[in-house]
Amino acid sequence: MTNPASEIRVESDDIITTITIDRDHKRNSLTADVCRDIADAIEEAEKSQERRVVLLRGEGRAFCAGADLGGQHHEGSFHEQLRRMLRTIESSRLIVIADIQGPAVGAGMQLAMAADLRIVGERAWFMIPPVKLGIAVDAWTVRRVRVLVGGARARTILLAAERMDQDEAVRCGFASYLGGSDKADEVAQRIATYAPLSLAYHKAVLNDDETHSPLGAEQQALYDQVWASEDAAEAAAARAEKREPRFHGK
Repeated sequence: MTNPASEIRVESDDIITTITIDRDHKRNSLTADVCRDIADAIEEAEKSQERRVVLLRGEGRAFCAGADLGGQHHEGSFHEQLRRMLRTIESSRLIVIADIQGPAVGAGMQLAMAADLRIVGERAWFMIPPVKLGIAVDAWTVRRVRVLVGGARARTILLAAERMDQDEAVRCGFASYLGGSDKADEVAQRIATYAPLSLAYHKAVLNDDETHSPLGAEQQALYDQVWASEDAAEAAAARAEKREPRFHGK
């Protein structure tokens, strides 16, 4: 049963758990609590031997518009819970399907990437804009983009902060299927009939890739420098003041 105070809805039948981010007033942006609740719901679903699939959705206009941090990107509990949510999705024995019927930006694209399959609707588009915010995403995110969309497209997403629309998602293979939520329901129901041990094995091997390799010393130093930079603070101030940031590389 869903916690009345939670901003997600959880509905389960014998084989499928559907998790809906219910924050349309915030375009389904993520807080630490929402990330925690999604991870908890997936762990709860795993307790059922009959459960096979988790379906992730966003209510209303967006799939997930990113992090709801009020411009404060140093909120430690958010990053902790975001990492836990992504890792829970990736390591779950259940097949996690993202039903993406609107924008998936920043942490929203991370959520889409953690899923095993993505159903992409005509209103969907994707972006990861850390270079516009003076911050850095973790190595898992950089590498997962490269694994899922290819190296050349990953560079336009991460270095040029370009949007990837539905057509581009299809061309690079990021979109598993095109269609609306009815298509997501159909795929979930079909996969839920497959052999659960076989699904879990193939998912585990597919996720045994470069994405969890540790950063090298130089890469880690650059990552730490980005988060401690004046540019990161400037971007947060500019967002609060509703103006463009002025970056100086320090």
